Amino acid sequence: MIREDYIMRIIRQLGVALARIAGFRKAGKHEEALDESGKLYDELGVPREVCDVVDTPTLAGLLKHPDKIRALAQVCWEEGRIYQAKGDPLTSFGRLRRALELFREARTRAPEPDDDLAILELFRTVPARDLDARYQQQTMRALKSP
Repeated sequence: MIREDYIMRIIRQLGVALARIAGFRKAGKHEEALDESGKLYDELGVPREVCDVVDTPTLAGLLKHPDKIRALAQVCWEEGRIYQAKGDPLTSFGRLRRALELFREARTRAPEPDDDLAILELFRTVPARDLDARYQQQTMRALKSP
């Protein structure tokens, strides 16, 4: 119970932090936005450096809780927007792909209604062919389902 309360507190704080980051991005303060997003990695318990070098299943395993996985997916999504605004489409694409894969991981572990909306929105910029093979297979199964 205490662990769940801790995770829910982190998730609430994340919402406030993401709004602040989005504000920096919209104001063109990209470095400030990235500095703020870097703090969120620490809050979630996984250093950004680790996130940059491990694959998504490993990263999800480190985060363990589906809500923490979703939270990091949201951070990656916002970072993708920041890098896009900075004119760095390659890094942007990598962050958006990671966000999509993390939402898929969270959905596999404990589906939430908003997962599908996030996944569909991210598919607008990240084609299934560019995902890790594991997530390509999930996508193909989902598309075949009625």
